[in-house]
Amino acid sequence: MKRRELLNRSFWLGAAALSLPTTRLFAADDGYAGPLLAVFQADGGWDVTSYCDPKVNVSGQPDITNWSSTSGIQTAGNIAYAPFGNNAWFFDKYMNDMVVINGVDAQTNSHTTGVLHNWSGRNARGFPTITAMFAAHQASTLPLAYINYGGFGDTANLIRFSRLNDVNSLRQLLNTNQRAWDPTQTDRNPDDMARIRAFRRARNARMLDDEALLARTRDNLQAYDSALAAAGELERFADFVPDDADVLPRVTVNPEIDSNLPQQVQLTAAAFEAGVASAADLILSGFDTHQNHDSLHEPLLSHLNEGIDLLWTMAEARGFAERLTVVIGSDFARTPRYNADNGKDHWPIGSVIVMQKNAIWGNRQVGFTDEGHNAFGMDPATLQVDETNGTIIYPKHVHKALRRLLGVEGTAVESGLEFRTTEDFGFFNPSVSR
Repeated sequence: MKRRELLNRSFWLGAAALSLPTTRLFAADDGYAGPLLAVFQADGGWDVTSYCDPKVNVSGQPDITNWSSTSGIQTAGNIAYAPFGNNAWFFDKYMNDMVVINGVDAQTNSHTTGVLHNWSGRNARGFPTITAMFAAHQASTLPLAYINYGGFGDTANLIRFSRLNDVNSLRQLLNTNQRAWDPTQTDRNPDDMARIRAFRRARNARMLDDEALLARTRDNLQAYDSALAAAGELERFADFVPDDADVLPRVTVNPEIDSNLPQQVQLTAAAFEAGVASAADLILSGFDTHQNHDSLHEPLLSHLNEGIDLLWTMAEARGFAERLTVVIGSDFARTPRYNADNGKDHWPIGSVIVMQKNAIWGNRQVGFTDEGHNAFGMDPATLQVDETNGTIIYPKHVHKALRRLLGVEGTAVESGLEFRTTEDFGFFNPSVSR
């Protein structure tokens, strides 16, 4: 299905998205009811000069944006944005729920390093995503505590992530005793299955009592034991997984990208509502637009906005919007000029958006870049430009602030992973603005 055809279906929000029995409208009984985190990874390097750090052409310099030949920078409240795609609709709707952090220097033009740096706060391997840390702290025993749909998901062994890609396969895994060709039939009766599970857990407990177990074997057995303990919760999740007829379709975003972002959002919302998950990494690929930049990038940014909106709309309908934090970012950004193929190449200075419903720190844009999209040094306390004594904003600053916002800072999960010498930026201090 083409993206514009899907728009006519009210941004994916028809019966497939919201038609749930009234008994499902809020968190499932006995399920997880704590804070939730969703991270949208715009994979490939997005162009923030056509999004949340808009730039206009400068006389005598190569064009930085084609849209600025006919339009100027727009604002929604205190947030400046580019008149590109459906940005006006998105920022007008959500300006009070977000802070935009511009001028974040990934210090690289490499996808591998950019992904590492922006999603872990470090430019070396072995460190976890903020999503993994959040899930490990908030709900490590949940069966799907940390969901990842294919993006960066390093965990530093704090927790395991669950990869969800196919609704039909997921439904079969959630009901292993159900026959795939006839959901009304089972391979064994419920009493037999209960005895099998009890025996399996008892056997696993005996094996864990062996003091001679190697560390890796013990870790694997403990993970298996946790999975067995969570089997009942996963069966409950099956009640929230959409039926085949209600699964949202894939979307042809542009000639190069066929997206399942609506399905990712739909499954994430179901897992959050069921109380079996606390965090998810969602991914939209295709932003590495070295050719035909505008024609490829505009529908991608619009599709990303629609995906974010879909999650918030589902969160409202299903009763978890007040608990949800959303983070949006990318590997890095695109060059402040077009190349010979009408594309844009890699540029280290990017942006991060953080959202919460009615956030007291919302309707703010922090961090500065110049007309050529170079980052200024900033005073961490005042968030004002300070080229003499200030510091460039790096991913570590964003992550340190996020850890504090999300309640991870100073916990056992952060032990050995602290940003000990990193400056504190007041990104989420409502009394500090640009």
